[in-house]
Amino acid sequence: MSHFKTSPLVSCELLHAQLNASNLKILDVRGGWGSDTDSAQTSYAESHIPGASFVDWRCDFLETGLPIELASIAPFVEAKAAFTWLGINRDDTIVLYDDYHHMQAGRIWWAMSYWGFPKVKILNGGWNRWNALGFGISNTIPDIALGDFEPEAQRDHRISLESVDARLEELHLIDARGPAGFAGKKEDPRSGHIPSAVNIPYSLMLDSDTGLFKSETALHEVFLERYPSLFDGEIVSSCGSGYAGTVLLLGLAQIGIQAPLFDGSFAAWKQDGTRPVEQSHSQ
Repeated sequence: MSHFKTSPLVSCELLHAQLNASNLKILDVRGGWGSDTDSAQTSYAESHIPGASFVDWRCDFLETGLPIELASIAPFVEAKAAFTWLGINRDDTIVLYDDYHHMQAGRIWWAMSYWGFPKVKILNGGWNRWNALGFGISNTIPDIALGDFEPEAQRDHRISLESVDARLEELHLIDARGPAGFAGKKEDPRSGHIPSAVNIPYSLMLDSDTGLFKSETALHEVFLERYPSLFDGEIVSSCGSGYAGTVLLLGLAQIGIQAPLFDGSFAAWKQDGTRPVEQSHSQ
């Protein structure tokens, strides 16, 4: 683990005040499970934060499909293309927002950080908070000049399936899915969670009324209540397929902790039938 010097979150108020700042680029990462890219892009075209460009969270910076991994050369090529076509340069500051509990923006935040981009932020509260505050929206799609950022993988941002498998007993593995997904289905023996994982749902990072991340004090309490010895070991974030786990990483960042993401998460773990799976149904 290491410590952040600054929070990865930026408030809607601050973004609104700096919309015309030089080297600021805003990326719209709306959409969620069960919706298609076309509907998300249509929503973007109809209204978005002024100056924002659209990002497809299903493919930009990442390989597609499940389990999602970053182990081959293909993701590097895709990441370089995404940085180039989105017009991202080394000195830019990027602000990401979504309308899905910071989950899709969180995934892109993590992926951009993994590829070495130094100044990427998440809009706290996202699109919903921006609208709740009555800030302006636009349907103008900005012109984009090609960017020059060169990605370079930061290996400490992720942990591989092989490493999790080999070191499971020593890792403090957190599963950020909701309780039902973590518990598994009795009729599906390959559902549930990785043995030794502790469930801290991503939703506990957020205030249910505002959609904002909870305070540093409140987040400390959440983590310690669910996992009293969490900070005594090496923390790893996981979930179902590498999305909800990034919200948990953002929560950890708010209390000064950087931890790696097991980006393949449970979807990768369960592929091999010889790996054990646990379920935790209430009686």
